[in-house]
Parts: sequence; structure tokens; C-alpha cells
Amino acid sequence: MLKKLRLRLTLLATVLTGGVLLIMTLIALSISEKGLQTSSENAFQSNLNSIIVKLQNDQVVANSWLAQMESSEELIISISDSDSPLQFRGSWSPRTDRAILIERAQEAGKSAGIDVHIPPFSVLEASSVTVSIKGDNGDNYLGAVAVIPSHGGWQGLTLLKDMSALSWSLTVQRLSFGALVLLGIVLLWFLCWYFTGKALRPIQENARRQNEFIAAASHELRSPLTVIRTSASALNPGESQSPQLIANIEKECARMARLIDDLLILAGSDAKTWSIRTETVDLDTLLLETAELFYPLAQQKGMALCLRVPDETLPLIHGDEQRLKQILTILLDNAFSYTPANGTVTLKAETEGKLVEISVSDTGPGIPSKHLTHIFDRFYRGDASRKDKNHFGLGLSIAWELAALHQGKLYVKQTDSTGTTFTLRLPAPYRKAEK
Repeated sequence: MLKKLRLRLTLLATVLTGGVLLIMTLIALSISEKGLQTSSENAFQSNLNSIIVKLQNDQVVANSWLAQMESSEELIISISDSDSPLQFRGSWSPRTDRAILIERAQEAGKSAGIDVHIPPFSVLEASSVTVSIKGDNGDNYLGAVAVIPSHGGWQGLTLLKDMSALSWSLTVQRLSFGALVLLGIVLLWFLCWYFTGKALRPIQENARRQNEFIAAASHELRSPLTVIRTSASALNPGESQSPQLIANIEKECARMARLIDDLLILAGSDAKTWSIRTETVDLDTLLLETAELFYPLAQQKGMALCLRVPDETLPLIHGDEQRLKQILTILLDNAFSYTPANGTVTLKAETEGKLVEISVSDTGPGIPSKHLTHIFDRFYRGDASRKDKNHFGLGLSIAWELAALHQGKLYVKQTDSTGTTFTLRLPAPYRKAEK
């Protein structure tokens, strides 16, 4: 499903960004084409003016000058003196016969009001009109027809410029812009594919964790329900085994209640409805009270519980004392559960700048490195078979969430070759308490 979603998002993003790219490219292409056309028209107008000035100032125009003008600018020049054409055959051969092109240009000029075969109305200024004509072989020309008054008569000028070079430039430019657009769209596709994948990665990870969560929760809930159902079906009043069966039911009900409480805590964290009761917490007192709670358990299991605090008073912190005690309880319970008899569990506190670090270390078998990155995942256990019925794999997740709620951080590291150390780091910007 996520692959289809990624494909759709990539397609949508590519279409939108590609559409913007296409519009911008069309605008740029239009501006560029108008610039080329304007430049070509200005050059043509400059050539027209140069020839008109030449005709006005010189009594005789040499064929060599006309030939040079034609060849350098790809022009076709036809001049008549009082309706008598100048004997100039041109310096190059267009794709359509010169005479046909000149005739078409003069007909277009006549339609626009300029006729080279009759005298001009003004005897002082030259009159001209710009025309566009087509040849017989797909060739296009920009033209001008002008009449220039002279002493005792007039001169007619028909000027044409082959626009094939401009058409070719426009075609090459359009193909280049099109290729750039296609290349841009391909690049946009890959970029959109990459970024949508990156954006969907947390969703994919959450989906994976949700599936694992559901599978683990189902497994944890099925076990006590099986015990309860079996014990209830075997329960008969008056039998000697009834008290034991009732005890089994009560034990599994308590286990289920604890699991449900843990799930509700985590659900509240996910929904951002989890709140803490902010107060000033004396860490010395908190550590001492927590250690006293576990001294009986340490004696019962034949272990040593060591409390190590610095000689100076620990700083005050701002937080929820009960929630902080819950974090330490989870860490200590976890340490006692995995430390063998005659082992040692150490509760230690120290300050580092404006931070206070509280660590719980044990001398147990330690945690394999492959499990360290997942140790705070919900329902995660190194024992994939889940034979341990005393832990659900939620305690460390709850401790991690509680630490984050206090703007702190909980992390784990190996202690030498054996044992594990969990460290709770909390901000402590307040002055130290006085003993």
C-alpha cells in the first residue's frame, strides 16, 4: 500500500512541479523568440535605411556595393529608376526565383499603399511599408517596398531578407528548451521519488512497529487468558485444588491489569495527553527512598544494592517526583530481574555542569549489541520466545517516554564485558539544596 502511495505522491508532485517548469519554460521561450524576431527586424530596418540613404545621396549605386550588401545580410535587392529596373542580377540564388519573390513583394506593397511603378505623393520624404511573403519551397521572407523621390523622378526599392536562418534558430531553440524540460521532468521524478520515500519512511516504520505491537500484545494477552479459562473450567467447589486454581486466576488477572495499565500509559504518551505534576524535587531524598524500597528485594535474592551519591548535595530539579521514582523503579526492577545471585546492583548519581546523571548498573549477563538499538522499543525482548512472564517489554519504553517528558534522556551502554548501565540524564539548572 505504501509503495502505491509513494508512486501516486511522486506522480502528483512531478505533475505539479513539471507543470510549473513547463509554464516557466514557455514564458522564457516566448521572451527569447520575441527577442530574436525583434533583433532580426531591427537589423532589416537598419539595412533598409542604409540603402535608402545611399540612394538619396549617391547619383550612382555600384553593383559591387549591392552584391556585398546582399551576400553579407542574405538580402534580395531590386531597384528601379522612374519605373526602369536597374540591371542587377543579384549575388546569390534563393530557393524561389528572384523575379517571382520581387513581384510578390511589390504586389503586397501595392496592396499596402506603396507602388514602385508610380511616382510618390511626397517629393521630400521616402515612403516605405514592411511586408511578409512566402516562397514556393517553404522559404519565408521579410520584405519592404519603398519609393524615394529624386531629382526629376523617383526610385523604387524592393528589399527582401531570407528568414530561413531565423526559422532554423527558432526551431533549434524550441528543441533545446523541449529537451531541457524533458530532462528536468525526469530529474524531478527522481527527486520526488527520493523525497516522498524519505517522507513516508516514518510512516512505514510506524506501520512496522504497529504490526509488531499488535502481534506482541496479542501474545501477551493470550497467555493469561488461556490460564484463566483453563483454571475456570477446572474449578469445582470443594476440590482441594480449587484454592490453587483461584490463585492462578488472581495472579493472571493482576498480570493482565498491569499490562493494560502500561498500555494506557503509552497510549496517553502517543496521544500527547500525558501530563506531569511539576514540583521541586530533592534528588537526595528521592534516591534514598527508592533504594530503601529495593533493599528487601536485594536481601531476598541474595544480591547487593549500592547507593552512591556525591559528597555535595545534589541540585534540585523541576519535575514530577512520582514519575521520576517510576523511572528508577523500572530500571532497578529490570536490573534485579537479570542479575544472578551474589550479584551487585548500583544506583549512582553525579552532576555534570547543569545536568544530573542517575545511573543503574548491574553485574548481569549484559545485553548483546544487536539488541541495544531496540532496547527501548515497545514489547521488545531479547527472548523472542517470550518465556519470561514477569516482563512484557514495556517498562523501558515507559521509562524512556517519562524521561523525554522531563526534557531528559535515557540511554544504555555495556559495562565492561558483563553487566549493563542505564543512565538517566536530566536538566538541573537550579541552585543546590541545602542540607
